[in-house]
Amino acid sequence: MNDANNNNRAYLRWTRVERYQHWILALSFTMLAITGFALKYPEAVWVQPLLVFEENFALRGWVHRIFALVFVGLSIYHVGYLLFTPRGRMQLKALAPRRQDFFDFKDNLRFLLGKRATPAEFDRFSYMEKAEYWALVWGTVVMAFTGFLLWFENFALRIFPFWMMEVFTVIHLYEAWLATLAIFVWHFYAVIFNPEVYPLNQSMIDGYMSESEMEREHGRELERMRANAESEATLPTQAQ
Repeated sequence: MNDANNNNRAYLRWTRVERYQHWILALSFTMLAITGFALKYPEAVWVQPLLVFEENFALRGWVHRIFALVFVGLSIYHVGYLLFTPRGRMQLKALAPRRQDFFDFKDNLRFLLGKRATPAEFDRFSYMEKAEYWALVWGTVVMAFTGFLLWFENFALRIFPFWMMEVFTVIHLYEAWLATLAIFVWHFYAVIFNPEVYPLNQSMIDGYMSESEMEREHGRELERMRANAESEATLPTQAQ
């Protein structure tokens, strides 16, 4: 914990390694979305500047494949981070769905409907953040599987009938639409356009959340951190 400039205590939310993972994910996802939709909709006006470079070089396809490898490489690293580092295992445990998430959803719904005076308190990750994370995991598996089969078509045709390639194409396209809309509608609102965090949730910039932000978004975790701090403060000091 550090002291913020406004004398409001700040709590570490994301380490530098976790922030690097997030920004590599953001860059690779953005480039995959742009180049992927450019491949699917080459007649679109915004795609035309890319076609200028494609007389002798398939720019869209190669950039798409390069960032697909970056995305998959990051995913493999992330799995290793979750499984083989103490911090990663802590994050994975916190991301696991729990029965409490159901009660948090119920309390939050009652608050939104005006049947509860105060909003629900969340732990390190709310049920909304967990849903978004595991949707990303599922989407990554689907997109990587179908994408590599479409990339290595000759290999795929040794295993699957030709008509399955059309099925993989449709799945890849609509999963891409689903993921892109989830980012623009759900994630961007949560970290940018939500009036409580606008113009930006700073935690992915400097890694910290203020005490007021923690109380609003992760009240249950904040209570536990305060209790742990009080317990450590009351422990007897060892003899020198």
